[in-house]
Amino acid sequence: TQDFAFWSLVKSVEAPSSSQEVGGTRTVTFKDGTVQIYRLTEFSETNNSFTYEIVDSTPAIDVLSATHRIRAFPVTADNTTFVQWTSDFAAEGALEAVQDAKYKKAEALADLAKA
Repeated sequence: TQDFAFWSLVKSVEAPSSSQEVGGTRTVTFKDGTVQIYRLTEFSETNNSFTYEIVDSTPAIDVLSATHRIRAFPVTADNTTFVQWTSDFAAEGALEAVQDAKYKKAEALADLAKA
C-alpha cells in the first residue's frame, strides 16, 4: 500500500489525491521526527509494483539520490504474497543511508506481515 499505514515507524502521511499519479508526492513523517517527501516515479498494476524517490529529507540524507521499488508477488501454493523492496542509492559515503534504509525496511516488512 502506498500510504505506508502498515509501517509502525511512520507517524503520519500527507498524500493529496494526485499522489497516486506518477509525479505525485507524499510527505511521510516518522516517529523519530524524520520528514521525507516521496515522489512516485512508476506505478504498475500489471507488475504489482510502484517506485518512488526521496526528493527531500529532514534531516538530510547523505546521498545524491535514493530510489525505492516495492513489488508484490502472489504465491499461489499457500495464497500469500512475497514482497520485494529494493533501494538504489547514488553517492559516495552513502553507507549510513544504506544502513538506515535496511533497518527501516526490516521494520516495515515485519509490520506488513502483521497487517
